[in-house]
Amino acid sequence: MNTSVLEVEGLEKKFKHFKLGPLNFTLEKGTAVALLGGNGSGKSTFFRLLMNILQKEAGTITVFGEKMIENEAELKRRIGYTGDLFDPFSSHKVKELVKLVSRWYPNWDHDRYSHFINRYNINENEKYGKCSKGTKKKIEFVFSICHNPDILLLDEPSANLDIVSQRKLKDDLIHYMEDGEKSIILATHNMDDVRQICDYITILEKGKILHSFEKDEIHDKWARLWVTELPNELKNHPHIVSVNTINSTSIEVVTNHFLSLESDLTRNEISVHHMDRLTLEEIVEYILEKEQWSKE
Repeated sequence: MNTSVLEVEGLEKKFKHFKLGPLNFTLEKGTAVALLGGNGSGKSTFFRLLMNILQKEAGTITVFGEKMIENEAELKRRIGYTGDLFDPFSSHKVKELVKLVSRWYPNWDHDRYSHFINRYNINENEKYGKCSKGTKKKIEFVFSICHNPDILLLDEPSANLDIVSQRKLKDDLIHYMEDGEKSIILATHNMDDVRQICDYITILEKGKILHSFEKDEIHDKWARLWVTELPNELKNHPHIVSVNTINSTSIEVVTNHFLSLESDLTRNEISVHHMDRLTLEEIVEYILEKEQWSKE
């Protein structure tokens, strides 16, 4: 049974100094995927291609079993998107802007909108162009969720938000996912959001997907070990990411597959005298650093 709600195959977009893809990506029903990567890695471009704001040059985008280009208007009604859409409407007050946006969605929930406007302390009489960056992010999020979409595509929704609003946003996304019917792609630099909201992580760098993995599984595999010795033949072990000699009796080893490495260490009669799990931040940094090393 196919449970995917969004499938991307061979997606490509070329610019003068940047190329995205080819990308293959799948979003499953009831899951949240964190899209991680540095500035300029292609996250926003990926979202704009998914929404057909930018025209792809190759590949297919399938949403709920239908090609996006064949039924764009109807499919977009089932998607909520945040990504600097409203800058052309900077002269509109928020209450004027919502009248325009709500017309796009037959199932717009005005009660839900009122709830979120109050929850995030948004002044409806303020012109959008006069709003702070954080307030614009809050408005975008409110607009993305009030038509009860099946998919949320969120491009750094917590950027520039105050601490209280960040917590509210995280709680609202957790609540959104509770019925098991909704799905999210979340581009973010906030690892707390990744830990508490997301099931999977996809790392995008320089327009390419480096890795896609289940969040909990990757946390269980990566580890930092301390051993008393490490023979030369093991220093090039496929699951050793880094080796750091602390002193004559302690060597620090980072591995991306603890059980595999532990088995080989045991076979060589090398004992692990201490082990720590890596944080998600550390794992992502090592993956990105490994990609840089491979290109040098």
